[in-house]
Amino acid sequence: MILTVTERRLYARVVAPQIRAYAPALLAGYRSPFGGEIYIPGRNWTPEQARQAAAREGRGYQPGAEPVLFTGFVISNSEVGEGASSITPRIVAEICGDGLQITADAARAVHLGSRHDEGVVRYTADTQEKELALITARARDAVATFLSPGYLHAKVAEIERKAGAPVRHPEETVRQVARTAKFSDELADAILAHFIRGGQLTVGGVMQAVTSVAQTLDDAGTAHDLEAQARRSSWHPRSPPSPPN
Repeated sequence: MILTVTERRLYARVVAPQIRAYAPALLAGYRSPFGGEIYIPGRNWTPEQARQAAAREGRGYQPGAEPVLFTGFVISNSEVGEGASSITPRIVAEICGDGLQITADAARAVHLGSRHDEGVVRYTADTQEKELALITARARDAVATFLSPGYLHAKVAEIERKAGAPVRHPEETVRQVARTAKFSDELADAILAHFIRGGQLTVGGVMQAVTSVAQTLDDAGTAHDLEAQARRSSWHPRSPPSPPN
C-alpha cells in the first residue's frame, strides 16, 4: 500500500499483483515512456513468471513488454472533512506503472457522526455504531468486488473495445482532451510528449499518456485527478471550435 497525505486529502493506493489479466489489445504497440522499466508492485508476479505465462498462451513478448494489468483500488477521504470517503477501483499496467481509476464504479460513504448537517435529529451512539458497521460491510464488499478476477477481466474487455480507435491528429486530439478535462497547457504539453514516446497512436494511447504523466507529478491531488479523468476525457473529447470564416 502507498499512502499519500496532502493538506486537504489522504490517498491510500493498494495493488494486488496476484489478480492479473492480459490486455494485448489495450497495450498493443505501447512502450513505456520511462524507458521500458518494469513495474513490479509485489513479489507474487515476477518478469520471468510473466514471460512464462505469455509463452503458455503463445505470446512471446520481450522482457518488460508483457501486456499485463493488475487490479487494485484507491481510498480517498473528503476534501471538506465531513467524514466522507470513497473506494475507487484502479487498474495498473505492469510495463510502466500507469494507474487508471474506474470512477464510475467508486463506492462512496458518509459517516453520520462526522457530518455537519443542519437539523433537529441527534443520532445516538447506537445508531452511529450500526451505521458505521454498515459502511464497513459495504467497504468490504466493494474491495472484494474490485479485487476479483471477474471484475478485472470485464473492465479490461470493456476498455479494449474503445481503446483501439486510431488517433489521426495527435496534437489536436490531446488539446481537445486537455480542454475537456480542464488540464493546464503545461499538462497538455506533457501528455502530448508522453503520447509520442509511448508510440501507441490510438485512443488508448492518449489514456496511457494521461496516466503516465500522473506518475511524474509531485502534487498528489493533481496526480489523483489525472488518473480519475484519464478514461472519461480520452473517450469523449469535446470537438474543437470551428475556425472563423
